[in-house]
Amino acid sequence: MSVPKTHDVPRTVAGRIEPYVQSGIVQYLTVMAKGGIDMMMEAVKAGGGQINIIAVTELTSLSEEEVHLGSGQPAKASVINLARLTVLAGVQYLVCSGQELPVIRKRPELKGLKPFVPGVNPTFAAAGLDQARTMTIVDALKQGADAVVIGGAIVKAPDPVDVIKRIAQEIEEAVEK
Repeated sequence: MSVPKTHDVPRTVAGRIEPYVQSGIVQYLTVMAKGGIDMMMEAVKAGGGQINIIAVTELTSLSEEEVHLGSGQPAKASVINLARLTVLAGVQYLVCSGQELPVIRKRPELKGLKPFVPGVNPTFAAAGLDQARTMTIVDALKQGADAVVIGGAIVKAPDPVDVIKRIAQEIEEAVEK
């Protein structure tokens, strides 16, 4: 189970995490990497090894132009900078689009990060309208994603269970090749 993204002053983020730790049912919690090193460090500390902190870089719903306008640099450069902050904060998990995976995987200082990639779709489903920087599930896995986050293709489907089965089959076939 995962909970909403947190982005606030370090003390506040830590305070928001404590109830989830106490619940014993939350495995992952996302924080916005733009909150900075101290905020992410407090999140890791508050998680106490019981909750895995995932740092979100640039939202996949933002286009390249929107990322550039908001960060002052291209998406790949912004994601690399945020990934470096993530490593310095002691966070192991990172959210980025599949388009940034190749540059993440090339950087030696980012080798220990485990990327989660949202904004992915099976080849048999149309890309979601709410995502801008996307790719297929298979392409994300081939680029080195440790995990993919599949939302719209399942949630919007008339038969979500069938879609999950088809996705699993698509992944199995890609792995066999």
